[in-house]
Formats: sequence, C-alpha cells, structure tokens
Amino acid sequence: MQGHNNPPASIAFGMEIDELFAQANSVTTIENDDQLAFVEGLAADLRRARKDADAKRTEEKRPHMEAAKAVDDEWREPIRKADIAITELRDRQTPYKTAKQAAKDEAARKVREEADARQKAAQAALHSDDLDERYQAEAELKTAGKLASVANKIERAPTGLRTFWQAEITDPREALKHYLKASPEAFHVMLQELADKDARSPATRRDIPGVTFTECKRAA
Repeated sequence: MQGHNNPPASIAFGMEIDELFAQANSVTTIENDDQLAFVEGLAADLRRARKDADAKRTEEKRPHMEAAKAVDDEWREPIRKADIAITELRDRQTPYKTAKQAAKDEAARKVREEADARQKAAQAALHSDDLDERYQAEAELKTAGKLASVANKIERAPTGLRTFWQAEITDPREALKHYLKASPEAFHVMLQELADKDARSPATRRDIPGVTFTECKRAA
C-alpha cells in the first residue's frame, strides 16, 4: 500500500526524471572529454529512467487492460449480432424505400407538369381581349401556383433514404494527374514516407528515380 513515505511510482519516477531533466537543461556545449563523458552518462541515466518508468507504467496498466479486455469479450458477441441485424434490416428496407421514392418523384413530376401547362395557358390568356378569358386566366394562375406548392410538398416528403456518393477510379493515371495537381503536399508526404522506409533497409536502399540516399551520423 502506498503511504505518505512511499509516494506513487509515477511521482517517484517523475522526481528522478525531473532531476535528470534539469541537469540536461543545464548542458550547453561540449568542449572536452570530461564534459562528453558527463553528458553520455546523463543520457544513459535518462534512457534507463525512461525504460524503468515505462516498464512500471506497463505493469500498473496491465490489470486494467486485462479487465477492459474481459469486458470487451463479454459484450462483443451481443453487440456484433445487433450490428449485423441492424445492417441487414437497413439493406432490406432499401428496395421498398427506393420504389417509394420513385413513385413520389413520379407523382411530383406529373403535378409539376400540370402546373406548368396551366401556368403557360393562363399567361397566354392574360393577353386576350375577352374579359371572361382574362378573368379565368387569373384563376388558373392561382390554381397553377397551388399545384406547384403541392409538387414541392411531395418532393420534400421524407422517404427514409439517405443520399451518399461513392467514388470509383476508372482511370488511375488521369486520377493521379488530377490529385498531384490538386494536393501536391499530400503526395510529397506519402513519397517521403516511402523513401524513408527504403532508406532504413539495405535491401531497398538502391537507385530510385528522384530519390537520393545520404549516409548521416548522429550521436547514439
């Protein structure tokens, strides 16, 4: 049990690393072998402290991870079954809802066509010399407006379908040209990652067009 004289491991390791961190922060330049030896020793102490701290963190976390995994295992099957059923029921609804959507679109089209036809006829009759025809034309315009409103309501009525778009690459070369122009930064990052991966392996560190491999040195 952790007592007042035995702080939690995270605090104990934190205090040690804080002290080493402060020493590292005081290092500016290295001008002789004694300073180099001190810095190398300090780096070794930091690596050791980090390794020990990480090992303790893993040790403390393990029971919680095992408990979490046990909970996940207990609930995995019923949740998976529910997901499968939900997906299947959604897919089974799609044909009926699609047909319902088509019928709604067709009904709206017919009403809108009637509204347009009445509006055109009424607009022409408005220029008639016959006052009765002009009076009827004004009434027809109102009717056409009401029919247009009905068509709008039919089109806005929900059918439970969700609209989404999916992409299919039919010409990879042309798609590559487009995205190279549209998103050059993304391609540069991807190419750099591939080149870095090749640089780490003698088997792949060979002549690659557009890539230069340079041997570098840094402190171990």
